[in-house]
Amino acid sequence: MIKRILVGVAGTPDLPSKLKCVTQLAQHHGAEVGVLSVVDIDRLTNVGGVPMGGGHYAWRMREKRIERSHRLDEDAIAQFEDACKKANVPVNVIRREKDPLEALSELTRYYDLCVLGARGWFDYKVMPEPRDALLNVIAGGVRPLLTITGEMKSIRSAVVGYNGSIESARTMKSFIKLALWPDMEIHIVCVGKPKTKEKPEEILDAAGAWAKTHGFEVKLAHCEGTPSKALHDYAMDVNAGVIAIGSSCRRVLVKRRFGKNVRTLLETSDLPLFLSN
Repeated sequence: MIKRILVGVAGTPDLPSKLKCVTQLAQHHGAEVGVLSVVDIDRLTNVGGVPMGGGHYAWRMREKRIERSHRLDEDAIAQFEDACKKANVPVNVIRREKDPLEALSELTRYYDLCVLGARGWFDYKVMPEPRDALLNVIAGGVRPLLTITGEMKSIRSAVVGYNGSIESARTMKSFIKLALWPDMEIHIVCVGKPKTKEKPEEILDAAGAWAKTHGFEVKLAHCEGTPSKALHDYAMDVNAGVIAIGSSCRRVLVKRRFGKNVRTLLETSDLPLFLSN
């Protein structure tokens, strides 16, 4: 059940897609929307080394960065408030001046879903690698998370990656039970060999039986190839609008990488990704 949706706004290109996605989800589930603006003052004021006599210019640069971030966020907030009003969706605006990960970690405890831009929630004009900021958010445990990029289309089918691991099982169960979009055709797909010693058809049949007990008839498929590419290609073949895939937070923190398959999809796919474990 989705009753509270948290969406992050910033000066990135994903705003129109987030507006469409969030208002539609909120209407369908009768949910309220929390619009979160976070201006990271510490990061914005870090302009690097300042040469002698350059203090005034450095100060002006800091002020302009902060002013620009506030302006972009306020514009996004106004668009969300207008869209939610037209959709008759309750909206609550939350403004913070702190580390974005801290703000998200505090707030997502009380929200059912977090929606962020897949190409980076943060301002492209300030951060050299805004995508890495999103990876740090995910590694920090902000779940369940829906990442948005590109043009948002109507979602009538979904691909759920499942390899028998605990992470992928949690994501599969969370995605199916939340039932984000109505009358959605769900494909549970195993790529290659399962992480366990079971056969692909064994874990798929068990997943299908679990889904059926929760009232969902799902389609099952096994394919070969690199998981990220195979899942994306399968999603294209069935005209899926979203991919749900598991990730290991421990792997992120220990190896400083976000699981190759998920990271590749974040960087290359125009489809929304659902992450939850």
